[in-house]
Amino acid sequence: MNRDRVLLLTLLGLALGMRLGWVLAQPSNAEALARLPDQAGYLELAQNLLNGKGLVYFEPRFNENVRAMRLPGYPAFVAMCGASPKVTRIAQAGIDTLTVLGVYLLARRWLSEGRSLFASAIVALNPFLIYFCGLILTETLFTALLVWGMVLLVRQREFLWGGVVLALAILVRPSAMLMPLVLGMASVLVNRERDAAYKRWWPVPVGFTMLFLTFAVLLPWAYRNYTLFHQWIWTTTNDGLTAYDGLNPDATGASDQSFVQSMPWIRYPEMDELARSRYLSELAWQFAREHPKQALLLIPEKLKRTWSPIPLSTEYGTNRLYVAAGLLYGVPLYLLVVLGLWKSRLSRTAKAFLALPAVYFTLAHAVSVGSLRYRIPAEAPMAVLAAAGAMRNRSEVDMSSVPTSES
Repeated sequence: MNRDRVLLLTLLGLALGMRLGWVLAQPSNAEALARLPDQAGYLELAQNLLNGKGLVYFEPRFNENVRAMRLPGYPAFVAMCGASPKVTRIAQAGIDTLTVLGVYLLARRWLSEGRSLFASAIVALNPFLIYFCGLILTETLFTALLVWGMVLLVRQREFLWGGVVLALAILVRPSAMLMPLVLGMASVLVNRERDAAYKRWWPVPVGFTMLFLTFAVLLPWAYRNYTLFHQWIWTTTNDGLTAYDGLNPDATGASDQSFVQSMPWIRYPEMDELARSRYLSELAWQFAREHPKQALLLIPEKLKRTWSPIPLSTEYGTNRLYVAAGLLYGVPLYLLVVLGLWKSRLSRTAKAFLALPAVYFTLAHAVSVGSLRYRIPAEAPMAVLAAAGAMRNRSEVDMSSVPTSES
């Protein structure tokens, strides 16, 4: 076993150790879980799945059982962990360690082993990825699916599996709806740099392929919703709530759903979850049409909350430890990413491919709401750009020796 493989295994061991140490220190009592209500909701969904009650949970804000406010991907994962907070967190520690490995393999598509190790070390030390391993939220699983989807996309003959993985990621986070199409199309340009015979083994247009995979993955969920609501719901009945959260007269760019308390008529039985989603969506777009200037002025605030290196929320932004961790990690990362985009000898298509998740989520959350958690998945491929930005000479770009599925 060569030196670089030993270093990689050591790095993965350290990454796993840090994550296990963090998640095992987290309390699992109801009071701790209630700090973030989404955690309790996911655990209830998972428990109901295990008990044969289906994907349903009680939403106290609306005083009703809701059946399509959450996509099935993450609740199914938590159910596989026995709906146990402790087991789920341990599993997430392992999954996040696999993300570190995935970034190494993604970097090897362009960089030398040394720089690929550096890229994976950046992800291994990411304080926010470590932090989210200890929460019953979608960030860890979604980030892993995004990274491994990208890894498979650039391995040419395995790109179909990359499309499948990215399509499955939509079942974890609905904002990723167009991600298979966007990254799939970009991967064609990346792969053509190495093999002009691309179309000979897959003649079907990639755009059509990715749209079909997305349709195929979402169809069972949409049909399930049709049987319940007699409407084809391809994402969730939470869309309207999210839209109004980002576009309303009192919006600040942050997520603040306290408006629910001032709108008693949107609670059950006056409205069910589907009618509520449609009503709030209409209000959101009505606000945007009638107050375009105010809606546009919210965009910089949303972007600031998404890409600030430190948390800006009231709860976390006043915690010196979180602020220090954000500054020590985020500022150097951003500087190296800028260098990677500006100075590195990566091709333009490689830079675009690695930066696409960041661009995608920036645009998506410029419309809805901004939060540090929404950029976390994009930081993993950004680490490859950061490693390229730290390159000292041309030999650090190792295009020719990267193994592909054909070699």
